[in-house]
Amino acid sequence: MKAIKFLNVSKSFGDKNILNIDNLEIQSGEKIGIVGKNGSGKSTLFNLINRDIEPDTGTIEINGNIAYLKQLDDITSNRETFLSGGEKMIEAVNKKLQEDSNILLADEPSTNLDMFRIEYLVKKFKEYKGTLLIISHDRNLLDSVCNSIIEISNGKLNKYNGNYTKYKEIKEKELQRQNFEYDQYVKEKERLKKAIIVSSNSSKSVKKAPKRMGNSEARLHRREATEIQEKIERHSKSLETRLNKLERKEKLEQDYYIHLKSQEIDKLKNKNIIYSDNFSFDVNGKRLFENTKFYVQSNDKIALVGKNGSGKTTLLNQIMQHNDKIKLNPQVNIGYFKQNLDNLIECKTVIENVMLDSSQNEVTARNTLANLHIKENEIFKKVNLLSGGEKVKVSLAKLLLSNSNVLILDEPTNFLDIESIEALEKLLNKYEGTVFFVSHDRKFIDNICNKVIIIENKKLIQFDGNYSEYKEYKARQEKKDTNSNDNLLINFRIAKLNSEIAITKDEKEKQRLEEELNNLKHS
Repeated sequence: MKAIKFLNVSKSFGDKNILNIDNLEIQSGEKIGIVGKNGSGKSTLFNLINRDIEPDTGTIEINGNIAYLKQLDDITSNRETFLSGGEKMIEAVNKKLQEDSNILLADEPSTNLDMFRIEYLVKKFKEYKGTLLIISHDRNLLDSVCNSIIEISNGKLNKYNGNYTKYKEIKEKELQRQNFEYDQYVKEKERLKKAIIVSSNSSKSVKKAPKRMGNSEARLHRREATEIQEKIERHSKSLETRLNKLERKEKLEQDYYIHLKSQEIDKLKNKNIIYSDNFSFDVNGKRLFENTKFYVQSNDKIALVGKNGSGKTTLLNQIMQHNDKIKLNPQVNIGYFKQNLDNLIECKTVIENVMLDSSQNEVTARNTLANLHIKENEIFKKVNLLSGGEKVKVSLAKLLLSNSNVLILDEPTNFLDIESIEALEKLLNKYEGTVFFVSHDRKFIDNICNKVIIIENKKLIQFDGNYSEYKEYKARQEKKDTNSNDNLLINFRIAKLNSEIAITKDEKEKQRLEEELNNLKHS
């Protein structure tokens, strides 16, 4: 049964066309992730489905009741003033799931949620029996929940079966095919151009009749030469027609090669660069860290993981404020990304900002910006004219290009679309310095870090490996503990059975107890 059907739907704002949907059906019970660049029309799509706005053309059929979880959903709660952003979002999710609806629209539901609440969100969405549409930049959420992906690009909607990882595999094959077709187009175009030049030169080289020829011979020669020239010209025109009719293939955007390394990075090889043997810290009388230790080594890429309010940003700030319990190698030069983006000068252009403290040349700076999808014609924009996501990218580019040898990043993926997050991953993996970062994006963490530090019970737990590997390790440990507890219970029961067998006089009861004992010993 169809839950939603679009037929010849279009929507524009002013002279900007946002969506053009020819024919699209969403079946009941589907769980669909909506992906696309910032500004591509994802929220507009939800607003059309929810009847908050009307399409310019076409029809949208809705079969069912809709619950709409917006990015800034109003939450009716007597406790609202005491709730954190994450708590408000979870309360909103639970409220929407309790409504009498069979279609749920969720616009960036993981906003303000730590990794542990995102796991709760995944569980609730998997349990939901209705049709679910999710806009999210959290790829792990899309992988765990969705069975289809809708991509919005240039106003068009394309639907792919499978979760986000499957969608990326299909897209990669599409891109490889497009690259192949473009290469073939370029080769054929060059071949035709060369053939036209050869044909033109052949026409020019047809010799005139020699002066020594008689009149009749000259006439015959001229007639033959004219026929040859006409054939060559027809061939040239045929080649030109084929060239003009050659289906044009556009070259795809390529990542530009960059080498993100400063002279400062070499000074920190094979060293502990940030460390503490006994760190404690209170905030407003609340103890966040209690006699704990941690260390960051040169060239590490470490994710700091913990629940909201556990002290992640506090720890980063204490490093930057040179807390006397935290030791920094004297040669450490930190570039700090804060969510308030205070490293940007609003009245200066993009390129002026990134070059201000850059240890790289302007070509590398432009290529870094291009890799973050800031186009050549946008680098001369003043920063105060940029969107939130664009400012984040400029701020990060400025740090990557600086003379820093350690990057400390507090939630760098906020306000970025998936495409930009994946671009940032590539740049951070190329960066040869140390990266210590806070993020709730599990896939981002897994794709970058070689270590994690987990905040748990006021302690900092260090683990070699990414977050998924840590989760697997924890599961094995818990299983081992369970098995250990089971063994203790078995041993206790064996001892008790031996005692009961020794004092039991009833032969049938003794036989039963001996059978149970035998089964336990061989279990």
